[in-house]
Amino acid sequence: MEGRYVTRRNQSINEVYIMIKFVAFDVDGTLLERDYLPESAIKAIQQLKERGVTVALCTGRSEYEMKSLRERLGIDWSITCNGSHIGYRGETVYGNAFPRETVSRWLSEADRLNHALLLYGSKHMFANRADDPYIRQARQEIGMMEPLMIDRDKEIPEIYQCIVFCDERGEEHYIGQDRSNYYLHRWREWAMDINPNGMNKAMGLRKLLDHLNISPQEAAAFGDGTNDFEMIESVGTGIAMGNAPEQLKQKARFVTKPLREDGIAYAVEKWILNRAM
Repeated sequence: MEGRYVTRRNQSINEVYIMIKFVAFDVDGTLLERDYLPESAIKAIQQLKERGVTVALCTGRSEYEMKSLRERLGIDWSITCNGSHIGYRGETVYGNAFPRETVSRWLSEADRLNHALLLYGSKHMFANRADDPYIRQARQEIGMMEPLMIDRDKEIPEIYQCIVFCDERGEEHYIGQDRSNYYLHRWREWAMDINPNGMNKAMGLRKLLDHLNISPQEAAAFGDGTNDFEMIESVGTGIAMGNAPEQLKQKARFVTKPLREDGIAYAVEKWILNRAM
């Protein structure tokens, strides 16, 4: 499959020649598939760094889960929890946490309804139930790390994302009638991410770009999922993986090859390195 060029409405032809100073990578389905990380992607990221391009992970996962991958790739920055947390070498630079009373209420509701919750902090991820079948299934499908049991006798830590394991009928118990109060991403029929109001990957990415004094037009982003919609549209060079859904491909400027066909390396060589600093 050849990559293709997608022209957006109102796009200036001069935008094509703006230098790329920053590249953000989604993780699952983009950089890796469970434990499979293409050697070509590792090499492409190294080439970007050698050119002086700042590289960041941008994922719905937690900072805690990204530590080993970030260190393996030599990446300093990570935008995690669908944009609600930004870390530099694992330390919090920005975080938009839920009110602790909200998390406490969700824990009570989950107990009452027999639901499992995963709670993402900056240093750890927590669960309210031990050996839950949905958490086991999520770990099996996407390689999720084992959470710690949350200690109800201690103060609730700052939580930047909640995954509630319930179907659509159970959502209302956590988010109420007004869905605009949260950013929601249902990634399985039985699992949904909840993030604080106004947060998504694009918002987290924009905060980091502002921090680094880099304009969105000088940035590129790779993604493959429905929680990448906003991010792909928010940068000058949005790149959808060949294994992405058609809705995301339509939002992207470029569509590269699938992950398992060296899609990262293909796009970096074709559309980024010749425009990097």
